Amino acid sequence: MARQVKQHNSTSDRLGRAATQFRREAKRCLKGKAYLAAVVMEVSALEASLQAMCTVYPDEVKKTTVYQRKKFRRKRDKALEFTLSQLINIAREVGWFPPKLFTWAGKRADVAGFTHEIREVRNFVHPGRWAKERDSTMKFSKGTYNVVLEVCDTASSWLLHRIEQSFIKGMEREKRLKNARQRRERRPRK
Repeated sequence: MARQVKQHNSTSDRLGRAATQFRREAKRCLKGKAYLAAVVMEVSALEASLQAMCTVYPDEVKKTTVYQRKKFRRKRDKALEFTLSQLINIAREVGWFPPKLFTWAGKRADVAGFTHEIREVRNFVHPGRWAKERDSTMKFSKGTYNVVLEVCDTASSWLLHRIEQSFIKGMEREKRLKNARQRRERRPRK
């Protein structure tokens, strides 16, 4: 008999599960040579990860210009209202993506800049965008997907780096508090 595992059901947990599911779907699309679909799913996974970050670090997000200018329709889960472009700009502004510029494939940009580039590629899923802007010689290929995957992996690793830094800071804070309590307990009482 299969054992039921209780899952957390906060918005960030659901977004994390969605990101995992989208990555699995991207791999399935890749196996089927449905490259545009694979690109859409891979970028959607990154979008879900960025939304999850916004729910985990709301105090940082509230300080951004994107948040301050946004007209929200809901009181809760405001991160779900951000567009991918806004999410990338938030990540850049709060420092989840590093500001350092680098050159890759003949372009010079930071991680957020390359993430905006793959957002543009993902937007070809919209028929109007396809008809208006797509050069008839451009093909979605495994190479296109691999470029998108590399940018998504780089962006995701920076998001994970931010989470790891939070854990380390929290553990250090706990250690300092524990040491302070121990010192207080060892003092002779008068």
